[in-house]
Amino acid sequence: MAEPPSLPYARDEGSTSQPHSAYPAFPPEAYEPHEGFLDEVEEEHIEMSAALQYWAAIRHRGKGKGKEEDEESSTKTPWRLRSKLKTVTAGLFICLNIGVDPPDIVKTNPCAKTECWIDPTQLPSNKAIEAIGRNLHQQFETLNPKVKYKPFLDPSIEETKKQCVNMRRSAKDERVVFYYNGHGVPKPTPSGEIWVFNKNYTQYIPVSLYDLQEWLGSPCIYVWECSGAGNILNNFAKSAERRDTEARAAQAQAGHSDGLPGSPYSEALHLAACQANQILPMSPDLPADLFTCCLTSPIETALRHFVLQDPLRRNGGLDPNDPRSRITVDMVMRIPGDLKDRRTPLGELSWIFTAVTDTIAWLSFPRDVFNRLFRQDLLVAGLFRNFLLAQRIMSAYHCTPTSIPEIPSAHNHPLWHSWDLAVDACLAQLPELLDLEAAREAGQSNIPPLSVYRPSTFFAQHLQAFEVWLQHGGAVPNRLAPRPKKGVTIPRSPPEQLPIVLQVLLSQSHRLRALILISRFVDLGPWAVHLSLSIGIFPYVQKLLASPAVELKPVLIYIWARILAIDKTCQVDLLRDSGFTYFTQILAPYPQAGALVIPNANEHRAMSAFILSILCRNFKPGQTACLGVQVFDSCVARLGEDDWLLKTWCLLCIAQLWADYDDAKALFMQSQRQNELLSALRSTAVEVRAAALYAFGTLLGASSAPIGSEGAKGGGGTGAQLGLSDIQQLEIEAGLAFACMMSVKEDASPMVRKELVVVISCVVREWRGWLVAAAWVYYEQEAALAKAESSNQSNGSIGKNAGQDIVSEALQEWTSNEEKSPEEHQHNLTLLSSFKVLFETLLDLSVDPHTEVALMASTVVDYVIALLVDSAFTRVKGSAIRDLLKKHAQSSASKRPQTLSRQVSTAFSEGGKVNGSGQLNSPTMQRSNTNASTTSNSGSGPSTLKRNSSVANALRSLATMTGLVPSESPDSNSSTNKIDAEFTKITQPITPDSGGSGYKSPYPDGSHERILPDSNELGHSNGSIRSGPTGGSNNQGLARSKSAYGTANLSQSGLSALSGLNAVNVKASEVLEALTKEDMERLSFRRSKSTEVNTDLDGKFGNNGLARNNDLGLGMVAKEVKDDVLPLKSGFFDWAMEYFREPQMKAPDGDEPGSTVYNQQAWKHLRNEKMVEDSRSAEGYAATHVWNVDAGTLHNDSWPLQLAFHSYDPVLAVTDDADNVCIWDWQTKRRLNKFSNQNIPGSSISSVHFINEMASSLMLTASTEGSIRVFRDYETPNETALASTFRAVSEIHPVGHSSGVLTAWEQQKGHLLVGGDMKVVRLWDATVERHLRDIATQAGANLTAISSDEPEGNVFVAGFGDGVVRLFDKRAEDAGEVVLRTWRQHKIWIQSVHLQRGSMRELVTGSMDGEVRVWDVRRPDEPLYTIPRRDEGLMALAVHTGASVLARTTALTSHSTKQELEITGFNDPIHPIRLAKINIPLSPTYNNPINSHRINGFMPSASSLVFHPVEMIIAAGGFDASGTVKLYKCPTPRTAVTTWEQMNGNASASAFT
Repeated sequence: MAEPPSLPYARDEGSTSQPHSAYPAFPPEAYEPHEGFLDEVEEEHIEMSAALQYWAAIRHRGKGKGKEEDEESSTKTPWRLRSKLKTVTAGLFICLNIGVDPPDIVKTNPCAKTECWIDPTQLPSNKAIEAIGRNLHQQFETLNPKVKYKPFLDPSIEETKKQCVNMRRSAKDERVVFYYNGHGVPKPTPSGEIWVFNKNYTQYIPVSLYDLQEWLGSPCIYVWECSGAGNILNNFAKSAERRDTEARAAQAQAGHSDGLPGSPYSEALHLAACQANQILPMSPDLPADLFTCCLTSPIETALRHFVLQDPLRRNGGLDPNDPRSRITVDMVMRIPGDLKDRRTPLGELSWIFTAVTDTIAWLSFPRDVFNRLFRQDLLVAGLFRNFLLAQRIMSAYHCTPTSIPEIPSAHNHPLWHSWDLAVDACLAQLPELLDLEAAREAGQSNIPPLSVYRPSTFFAQHLQAFEVWLQHGGAVPNRLAPRPKKGVTIPRSPPEQLPIVLQVLLSQSHRLRALILISRFVDLGPWAVHLSLSIGIFPYVQKLLASPAVELKPVLIYIWARILAIDKTCQVDLLRDSGFTYFTQILAPYPQAGALVIPNANEHRAMSAFILSILCRNFKPGQTACLGVQVFDSCVARLGEDDWLLKTWCLLCIAQLWADYDDAKALFMQSQRQNELLSALRSTAVEVRAAALYAFGTLLGASSAPIGSEGAKGGGGTGAQLGLSDIQQLEIEAGLAFACMMSVKEDASPMVRKELVVVISCVVREWRGWLVAAAWVYYEQEAALAKAESSNQSNGSIGKNAGQDIVSEALQEWTSNEEKSPEEHQHNLTLLSSFKVLFETLLDLSVDPHTEVALMASTVVDYVIALLVDSAFTRVKGSAIRDLLKKHAQSSASKRPQTLSRQVSTAFSEGGKVNGSGQLNSPTMQRSNTNASTTSNSGSGPSTLKRNSSVANALRSLATMTGLVPSESPDSNSSTNKIDAEFTKITQPITPDSGGSGYKSPYPDGSHERILPDSNELGHSNGSIRSGPTGGSNNQGLARSKSAYGTANLSQSGLSALSGLNAVNVKASEVLEALTKEDMERLSFRRSKSTEVNTDLDGKFGNNGLARNNDLGLGMVAKEVKDDVLPLKSGFFDWAMEYFREPQMKAPDGDEPGSTVYNQQAWKHLRNEKMVEDSRSAEGYAATHVWNVDAGTLHNDSWPLQLAFHSYDPVLAVTDDADNVCIWDWQTKRRLNKFSNQNIPGSSISSVHFINEMASSLMLTASTEGSIRVFRDYETPNETALASTFRAVSEIHPVGHSSGVLTAWEQQKGHLLVGGDMKVVRLWDATVERHLRDIATQAGANLTAISSDEPEGNVFVAGFGDGVVRLFDKRAEDAGEVVLRTWRQHKIWIQSVHLQRGSMRELVTGSMDGEVRVWDVRRPDEPLYTIPRRDEGLMALAVHTGASVLARTTALTSHSTKQELEITGFNDPIHPIRLAKINIPLSPTYNNPINSHRINGFMPSASSLVFHPVEMIIAAGGFDASGTVKLYKCPTPRTAVTTWEQMNGNASASAFT
């Protein structure tokens, strides 16, 4: 047999961090290299690389799980049986009374005689019935030999009762079988009574069903072999319902409310031979007990039936030479083989029969009925499987077997034809086999008969059918289903062959092929996994873990990964018989059994790591088992592999291994592997960085449970690491968080930043005293800075730095304590500065442009601020916090502490400023701007983002209210408000890595349990117990009798009714000492109690763990701050697990010829090429012909700030000063969409780019507060969403005029250059989503224009506010070699720079005084051409990317009435040609006061004038307040230049547009 194919893996590149080609993957054989092919190779390479896609991975595409979840819920049925009933005993009651026919049956002559294949007339009656009983016993044993069967021959009424009662007694609560053969007694009565005998066999005695139920109890299965059996079934249900009702009433009377004590009588199973009005068939060709024969010896019965019903034989159509013509009914009974040996004819037929009946049942019955009847009990499954045969055979004799539960008739199911075919193939060989057997017995031959037997092709054929289904039907929903409404999924039609494929697993010869097909099936998605589990695949794949076969390993790993991605309850099964070691051996770097040769080895190792991570997740026995077989070492060793998926899952496996498990955490402390784990933070793959942070999060105490799950709250840091000293453990925990923060705080991926917030939240939870101290230092210094700035502005001199003095004095006193050595003091100062940097990072993250990151960080920041406001720092004399709280004590006394904390947080964010009325500035419910506007009047001093804590320092007031809907800009047109409202969802975009973590207030709600001081303390703590949430009296009932050191975090009530402010002043140094000492005490407690939570404090800390009034610490438990806010939970593991729920073997739609996506891409590819070709042919023409043809006007409604054309789609993006982005179809002049960019008010969009233009385009915007946002579906209303966002600017320097944030995008390399009011140009890499390097500008002014050398992207040019232009080389590492050229001929602000595309070596620069110069970069001394400066100045300058055409507009003054647009062709730079000069009138409203600050404070960038990258079109905007955008074009030949005349410019006039 040919070796079956291995698994066709096609890793889903959408999950990786690699860019993907936007071109369709044309099959290589479809194209032969044509003439000139080699000449085009280099050019094609450039075109291909330009088509790479960025920000297009799954994490950027939104969840997209709604449809899958709907479909999954429709196929999801619980596959594990809730209760597995066993059948332990069976009573076979045979009432034949041989020789005496019952009075109500008139038998035919001849008549069916045989019972259990024995003719009772051939033996004495007593011997005959014993033989029948023995045979029946043996036949039942073939169904399940473990059941205890006992025949009762012609039982009397007394014996019947006695044996029934005995059976129930011995079976206890398990199932009993009651088989009744009533051929020798009358039919059951219409009331359902059956008949037995009296002792002397002189009378028939009726037995009521009610009595029978009482004797047999429940659960039970009844088999009724008698005429009129339907009477029993009709009456049994009524009787059972009556009994159940009585039982329930008795239970209720006894005071039990849990229903029935045992199994209900109504759940009994029944199999009956016929309906109430039918009698059993009497044909002499049939056995008398045909129903019993079908149930207990199905193969013989089916073969006999086949021979009797064979249409060829009956119609005389068989050739006399055909072996089939010799077959008789008697020969069939002698078919060789053993039922249990599948290599023999009888065994093979039995195997095929099982597969056929299983499949018919699976396709015909409801899933729950199928599971109950065919997957609970071997005997029940066998009986019901054979009952399907009884339906088929007996219906041919006008008899209808019935059952409870009632199941649909399957007597004419198409699969019976497959069975007939298999039987026919087997019987065709039967005469030859019997002849060989006879010859062998006669000594004439020594050939074993079975050696010539040709096995059936049944299974091979059905495997083939399954493969065809997988190829053509697997991904297609049920075509026959009616077209659904939108949002309603079409149910998929499951493959009919699935149960047959399951049976094939029993065959070693077909096993590998069957497993490969099953793995391809489960790859289709969760619905397929649920179907496989419900059909019963799990026991097979579990047993196969014990198989040593190497060829099965890849397939089994794949199937197990798919199962565990859907059902995590298989953890226990993996531990059973150490099945998990199957996967640890694959993962191990040095396998014990030599090198395992597995295709796609790393893929399978990643799956093994995933399987082991699921085994460890929230499952201590799994963690212990994995720890014992060195899974940690294997995972760390595999981190050296160059495979993102393997590294991700090794890290996640480590994370689950040590989550809440101190022994495993100790491995990190003891082994010298820390650096290997920390190096993963610098990986180029986003998933690996996020996984590393997830691992460090669980190491530091984060919970590994899914978000929203009850139970595991997390906490406890690194646990009780008794091998380390207290100080070492503090250093490791704080140092680890600090190392994570330093590695990834500027990561461009929101997924990574979210994990960083989780890591920091763990440290905040454990070391909250240090964090409160750091926050106090931070806010005091900020208040001092604000005070110094205000006094500087008012007095012109620096005021006394009071805040700095308080901090310095406190630190001086704190470190002058002689009880500690100077080294310890220095160590403490270092720690404090580290915690302060952590706190500043949290403030940065709390104003992250990604809403979810901001909300999570705000949770942590508010937690720290709530503790700070409640700390003893409020009693420090001269403290800014104390002063602020004192001012507002009166106004805040009646408010909830939550409001106060928010106000304090906001006020400190604003440097302690108060509004004129002495009230705190109330936090607004929109993103409010404090000091962050990058636009300022020239004389207003620096209003910029400051120092290391950068953005947070300017935007700190957002710490507690990020991510809310931005308010409408006051000057936005009312007609657009409705449109904007539709896009409010963009303010909280659907992000793919959404873990569901939103903002959590640190304050409890009304239902939260309060912790009160000990009862004996109540008299001394007046005023320190908070009132309830409604401000009412103290709720004493909420006091807990014993202290609980749980996840509680706040105690000292410095703000309780603000009475603490008037208490005795304390020294800040004492508070610092108390807080840090208390943190160490908490650590000591953790080490002494291990990680047990909610344990008593042994009285060491009285007062229920709360700090007393005279304590300076925070206490050991929270009083007014919620216990369970921190640490935050991460949703990354569940997000990463989605990889194994999505198809990996199927090629993406874009690579499937004929698919919609493929066709779209192919069409776009051809269209784009045609456009570029046309453009290139028209470039020379456009540089020498007029450009004054009006191409239309777009009415944008508000002042256009930035314009950007899409290269290929007819799309123009227009941004305005109200934070909106408008998308226009510039050909039809129709607005497609309008949405908000989510800027912070006061900032605006300063640059726009379209990226991935060759395929699924995205739009990138940069705003003046430093945020980059990437939008997908930007042209579709209500579907626009953020693909990604990050803050690209770290440090902004104060300048007189801000240039905003300027960017250049390099599609080929995926690089984003970001510059502006900084001393550097920041280089971001979209491929790896992180900051690559900073390139020093070496300039004394801010960067005002930037342009990159496309498509190579190795150099870029930048212009500066002092008129200097520099050419930089990104490849140079040395700072001295980065600047290649410097031009200083301009004397004023450079407004625009442009490098001609395609290495034309021409550079165009323009300054605000109107001077424009064209340079050859190889000759930097003199420009090729200069347009001299002019009085009107220059507002914008644009250059066409392909044609040698530039355009400029004049600057505006307050008295301007028109603006001049001049277009110049510089094909010959020495002799430029003016192609157009257009005067555009200005409306007077331009000078209205609303917009005037825009002109004065913010220099509009050159993007208000822009050429189309391919077409010969120019757009000019920004001329009046109504937001008009004018379009002009150069009419060019319609078609590409194809003839010699056209190439020489001699085309006819009609060819122009």
